[in-house]
Amino acid sequence: MRGGHVDSLSRRTVAGWAADAERPALRLTVSISVDGVHLADVVAERPRNDLASLGRFGDGRHGFLFTFPEPLGAERDHVVVVSYQEDGKPLPNGRHTVARAQVPSVPAHGAGADPAVAAQRQFPILVTAPGRSGTTLLMGLLARAEEIVAAELVPYEVRLISYHAAAFNVLTTPADLEHSSHPDRLEGDGYHIGFNPFHSPQYAQAFRAAAPVRDYFDQYAPDRLADNARDLIEEYYRRLARDKGKQAGFFAEKGNNLHKPTRMFTRRVFGRVRELVIVRDPRDVLCSHMAYFSSSADKAFTQLSHASKQLLAIRDEAREDIHILRYEDMVRGDEACFEAMSAFLGVRIEPDAGDRGREVFRRHGTSVSPEASVARWRSNLPDALKARCAADWGAFFSAFGYPEE
Repeated sequence: MRGGHVDSLSRRTVAGWAADAERPALRLTVSISVDGVHLADVVAERPRNDLASLGRFGDGRHGFLFTFPEPLGAERDHVVVVSYQEDGKPLPNGRHTVARAQVPSVPAHGAGADPAVAAQRQFPILVTAPGRSGTTLLMGLLARAEEIVAAELVPYEVRLISYHAAAFNVLTTPADLEHSSHPDRLEGDGYHIGFNPFHSPQYAQAFRAAAPVRDYFDQYAPDRLADNARDLIEEYYRRLARDKGKQAGFFAEKGNNLHKPTRMFTRRVFGRVRELVIVRDPRDVLCSHMAYFSSSADKAFTQLSHASKQLLAIRDEAREDIHILRYEDMVRGDEACFEAMSAFLGVRIEPDAGDRGREVFRRHGTSVSPEASVARWRSNLPDALKARCAADWGAFFSAFGYPEE
């Protein structure tokens, strides 16, 4: 007779046991799915002294532990199902819901919002794009809105979210005693800190049961650290808003290029996010990249090929909190582009009608004007490189409406 149990479940791991008393030497395999999507098959073969002591399951080597490839996102609930692989039936308690992280209630924003209520919380507008795609121009436009605060140091590189995302990753990743922090050398060099060495199986033995310590490191501690990061980031922007005399319900930051952990961390921490994703003809980005960074064509092409795939993946996420806009429409002041962006944010964003944006462009761009930066590839790229772009970036051109020739 089969038996099994999910002993612990968090956003990082699921652990338990599965065995058959009539076939005690057989190592059963369990299938793990999240939100209806199969993730992995795991052989239940880890030692379990408690099962061995029962005398019904042979040597007791019927435990399993699975670490999710990426921690389950904290911005929504997830349904995790652990089943017997041989027939697909769930373990007796094999169906669980991992609840979303609790975040403070969301006040109203935009026109007509009560400033006193809006001041209680600030929510991020995350500007996401590969380098040389107009993030500085967009940040300047966002910073002009009364409802949005940004650290206006051109080219807008104050990235508190990215900093705290990196810190969060270090403080919540399981120990690596060989390459990271060791318990005998916690002082390090005084400038760096590594993964928590006590987040490891060796030190988990301080507990008689595995579930409490696993839950502590996999869920409780990350949730508390996320709360702390949110409070620190919000307080910075509350103070910045007061300094600028703004009643701002949003703050705007560039993301860490297209770094997915930073994007997901933002959602985990703040719950409500508005992400503006800029796409630009990668052939023009290629021209700008080579001019600004003095990169070789091969190096720039490889980097932009990866970025193009990442942008396609972001589009495929089909999230309601993502708005994709084209660089070309933004720099031309396209009315439909700005209407759609303003509706998405609930804040009126105006195109640049004066010389301020052009001054920023002269300091940071690699063309004489924003208009001249559009379709510059036609004259700047050699024919062989144009052909290479057409061959490798066709899916991007089709998805975002760029001509192949």
